[in-house]
Amino acid sequence: MTQLCPYPPLSGSAIKTYNILKHLSLRHEINLLTFIRGEGEIRFISHLSKYCRQVDFCTIKRSKGLNLIHAAKSLLAAESFIITRDYHPRMRAKTLDLLKDKPDLIYADHLQMFQFVPRPAPCPVLLDDHNVEWRIIERFASTGASRVQRLFAALEWGKLRAYELDACRRAALVLTVTPQDKDVLVSNGISAEKVFPLPVGVDTDWLKPIQLAAESKKVLMLGTMSWPPNADAVTYFVKAIYPLIKGEIPEVRFAVVGANPPRAIRALGRLDSSIEIAGYVEDIRAAVESIGVFVVPLRIGSGMRVKILDAMALGLPIVTTSIGCEGILLTPGEHALVADNPAEFANAVVRLLRNYDERVRLGSAGRGLVEKLYSWPSILDRLDRILSYSLSVFPLSDGIPPEAGRVES
Repeated sequence: MTQLCPYPPLSGSAIKTYNILKHLSLRHEINLLTFIRGEGEIRFISHLSKYCRQVDFCTIKRSKGLNLIHAAKSLLAAESFIITRDYHPRMRAKTLDLLKDKPDLIYADHLQMFQFVPRPAPCPVLLDDHNVEWRIIERFASTGASRVQRLFAALEWGKLRAYELDACRRAALVLTVTPQDKDVLVSNGISAEKVFPLPVGVDTDWLKPIQLAAESKKVLMLGTMSWPPNADAVTYFVKAIYPLIKGEIPEVRFAVVGANPPRAIRALGRLDSSIEIAGYVEDIRAAVESIGVFVVPLRIGSGMRVKILDAMALGLPIVTTSIGCEGILLTPGEHALVADNPAEFANAVVRLLRNYDERVRLGSAGRGLVEKLYSWPSILDRLDRILSYSLSVFPLSDGIPPEAGRVES
């Protein structure tokens, strides 16, 4: 069961889901049940059918009005907004119907899908927890764009934490994206023996290093703009960091590439002609050809930023925050520059725009790191080893015994 349609793989979570789905289909029979966001996504179902015995879907709608209704229900019922927003009775019914086939394993892709797993589950359940979701909302409570957003996040994150920990306790196996996320779950009482970090991978054959433009004064941020942490990062960069860069390099330009930019982000380009809000692009390789520095000024997040791995694969020089590079085994100063306040971040960008040799050095080191640690073949091999051992002990149904830790590498 997937919370996002895995194809096309445009976001970090869809990239992970799609590659795992294709890989598992080589050895297993898969029945896929996925949410889609609108009629336009129906055309992708036939592509997914190449890898699945059966594909079914349920349409879920998102809008500001619906979000307000779900938020009100969450406050009145003391339930998590993030979870109840994605509840759909048709998805529940379709799940129960699929379970009549008596599968060997339920793969719940994203925390929000766990609510459709019946109690008790008829077979072992794998929860692919792409992020420790409550950590994202907890961070919004201190860094949200508005007072209302911060207040709602402060009320939400505790409810979401309780749900997420309960789901992890019920699951026989939990995948996180980073070792740090595993540590968070374990420190909150989840058995370490059943939690396995499995990072997102990069197609290093498709994303090859580009030739950096020596005189470029263009700064780029890439990411799905409908994801609130990305929108917050753009706003933070434009308001707190970009003016400092322009003070040093007046000819600098800032490009924002990513699907579904909200109105507030689109407005930034109208207020400043040096800011380009490009929206969705078919091929990110074309979008990065003339840039000088790739920035990831995230203040909110959990899991791993695939945009950084993609940028490294392309050989781009990166400036990010500690949260931006969280979960990636990079060395600050060697693979990327890391700065957590506006002045330091701006200084790092200016330094790279003025130093072509350092940009080349960082880009080359980042590419080497991705080739070594984050290529898909090695990651999918790790998944095979996790599942091979875990499936052999799933009949115990109490989770994974301590010996399962031996499959980690």
